[in-house]
Amino acid sequence: MNASLPVSAPVSALLTLSLTLTACGHAPEARTAAPSPALAALAAAGEPVLNELYYDAPGTDAGTFIELKGPAGKSLSGYTLTAFDTAGTAYRTLTLSGTIPASGYFVVAQDSTVPNRSVVNVGADLNNGSGSLRLLKSGTVIDAVAYGTPTSGRGEGSPAPTTGAGSALARVPDGTDTDTNSVDFRVQVATPGAANGGSGGIAKKVLFDLTKAEDAGNADWRIDGAYSDYAAALRELGYAVSSVTGTAITSTTLSGASVLVIPEPQAPFSDAERAAIQTFVQNGGGVFLITDHRVSDRNNNGWDSPEVFNGWDGSTPGSVSTAYQASLDSDSVFGLGASFNSSFSDPVYTATPLTSHPILSGVSSAGVYVGTSVDVLRGTALMGTGGKTYLGVNTVGAGRVAMWGDSSTFGDNTSSDGSTGSYNNWPNLSNAALGKNVVRWLAGDL
Repeated sequence: MNASLPVSAPVSALLTLSLTLTACGHAPEARTAAPSPALAALAAAGEPVLNELYYDAPGTDAGTFIELKGPAGKSLSGYTLTAFDTAGTAYRTLTLSGTIPASGYFVVAQDSTVPNRSVVNVGADLNNGSGSLRLLKSGTVIDAVAYGTPTSGRGEGSPAPTTGAGSALARVPDGTDTDTNSVDFRVQVATPGAANGGSGGIAKKVLFDLTKAEDAGNADWRIDGAYSDYAAALRELGYAVSSVTGTAITSTTLSGASVLVIPEPQAPFSDAERAAIQTFVQNGGGVFLITDHRVSDRNNNGWDSPEVFNGWDGSTPGSVSTAYQASLDSDSVFGLGASFNSSFSDPVYTATPLTSHPILSGVSSAGVYVGTSVDVLRGTALMGTGGKTYLGVNTVGAGRVAMWGDSSTFGDNTSSDGSTGSYNNWPNLSNAALGKNVVRWLAGDL
């Protein structure tokens, strides 16, 4: 799990790369059609398999990899990897050497940013889009995977799906081979040198809070309502997504979770809840605070989301128990506050990156539909406009916290009854990437 794991021998002694083009989806030139050997020897006992491909990183490809799974200590002498374009023509061959580590995972990394890498070689950056990859031993095909819609696939059975930028194609469960790529592989968050999702590994849990009336009025920020598309996108990355129901968040509620999402809460947090959430973050959890504008009291109890995050403002309701006055106290506890200086009359904004950060990979802008700005007291301002911040992040203890200023950005505003509101003009590819990237960063996967 050490991202700075050294390569034990010169790369040139471990991998010999023969290539006819650079990666990142460019069409090859001067290619020679490769033979199509029979696939009778696939998944033979004791042989490694292609376990995970991460070939399309957001923006300029970096950190891509090819992962094999096989018996620990097995020599890879005589094994090669051959990549094919969508037409089924070979454009790259990597000659392997060395042995499979004790973990059972052998990771061929594009660069030194890939954790748990076994060797580094730029040839691990495969073509984006549709294609195929084969693992061969002395010219005999040992395993193969095709993905997307290649005109001539070199895989097993029907092809696996394409991933899109920022996700990996992973065999789930690890190492299982039914000889049908569409069955064996799924799109998930990249896990180089570690177990994939599903029954072959433990999927990280992402919880969406519903204890604070997040579905009150016209909000409906439920994973089976307005946030159904957001939840589906996270599940496609391999996360286990569920709701927190009941009346309170406790340490038991958060046990085993990686990320807690709190979208536009409408009721205050107690001192005990704040302590449980703070401990969760200090111990390595991630919390995504999604606020909205002032004067957005959906259930008419006197609390809007900025007040729930920052604490009672002394106005309505006329009196609040001392156990609830501080509510989450996010500005003091986490260094990120929902500004009290925004109002319902604020116009629509387009927030843009203010700095470089992994969360911003593939994100050029995101809509803020009458939201609130974020006061970054500690941490980093990531997106904003007009001198205001609309996305801020901070590291607290062993965990991470992010705050975004508008609840509508990450949902299609389709209510659980099927009706659709006015905010569905904002969700787009940039916003979808932003929402996924925030959770991946909070979970430690980005």
